[in-house]
Amino acid sequence: MSKTRFYIYAIALLPFILLLGTGAIMLKYHTGAPNESIFMGLNGYEWLSFHKFVSVITAPLILLHLFVKTDWVKRLFLFKVKGRFKKSNIILFVVFFLCLITATGSWLIFDGTDIAGSLRGVHNKFGLLLIVMFGIHLLNFRKLIINKFKTSLKNE
Repeated sequence: MSKTRFYIYAIALLPFILLLGTGAIMLKYHTGAPNESIFMGLNGYEWLSFHKFVSVITAPLILLHLFVKTDWVKRLFLFKVKGRFKKSNIILFVVFFLCLITATGSWLIFDGTDIAGSLRGVHNKFGLLLIVMFGIHLLNFRKLIINKFKTSLKNE
């Protein structure tokens, strides 16, 4: 892995973790807590705004992460990638895009309609799955991540 790729991955990691964290917090409000209730100093409307803001930063970074790995993504979907993590990577890829599509649809295309509400409900479920799959992704690649991080610190 090149240093440039490592930095792209590292820069994408923090906003993605923030996105997943704010998504988990949003579940509190989507499961019945009033939007006026305060959690960690913010109400539901403020958490939603923060979640949307972080998503606008994160989505392009994750897309860049995938673009840098275009050949690998092609091989993954052509079932030419070998390794233990092939299935979980495909699931993560698909769930990320389903989250992206349902969020975009509910916030930008169908905002204010019944369709937006339905898309948000689907988005919430995919969001939960995305949190789980990203956790698995980090666990699967923890040794590589730690080694690359240590190497980058030594070379600075």
